[in-house]
Parts: sequence; structure tokens; C-alpha cells
Amino acid sequence: MPKKSVPAKSSSLDTERKADVLNRLKTVRGVTDGIYRMVEADEYCVDVIKQISAARASLDKVARILLENHFSHCFVDAVKAGEADAAVAELMETLNFHRELV
Repeated sequence: MPKKSVPAKSSSLDTERKADVLNRLKTVRGVTDGIYRMVEADEYCVDVIKQISAARASLDKVARILLENHFSHCFVDAVKAGEADAAVAELMETLNFHRELV
């Protein structure tokens, strides 16, 4: 039996949250650009690793914001539309890729 999936929908991030996510992603982009320059310049490994940790922490925060938003809006909407099984399957698949979020 083919796997049923929740229909693709746009994000329902409110303006404030979307701005927060975009600002965090800009920060991550800046940090990763800095990491690239650090590696090019043969900077001290521990300093590079610290910057990698900072980038990961920022990305994890973005993922948590999006996951919370997904639960609050997309998941609830899918359940209300009678697509609970597909919504749960999609959510479990997502969490398998982001175990650090749970």
C-alpha cells in the first residue's frame, strides 16, 4: 500500500516568528562564511569547532521554532481534516531526521 502523505502546504509562520527565523538564518550564514574563512586561513581547530557548534545551535533553534509552529498549525489542521494518520507518519519521519529536537 503506498504511503499516504499530508498534502504540501505553505508555512503558517506569523510575521514576527518568520522575521526571527530569517534573522537566525542570516546569522548562521554569517557564521558558516566565517568558518569557511577560518579553514582557508588554517585557524586553530578548536576555534573552528566552536564556531561549528554555534552554527548548529542556531540551526537547532530554527528547527525547534518550525517544529513548534508545525505542531500548532499544520499538524492540528491535518488532524482536523481527517488526515491524522498521515500527519503522525510525517511527523515521526521528521523527528527521525532531527532526534536532537526531542
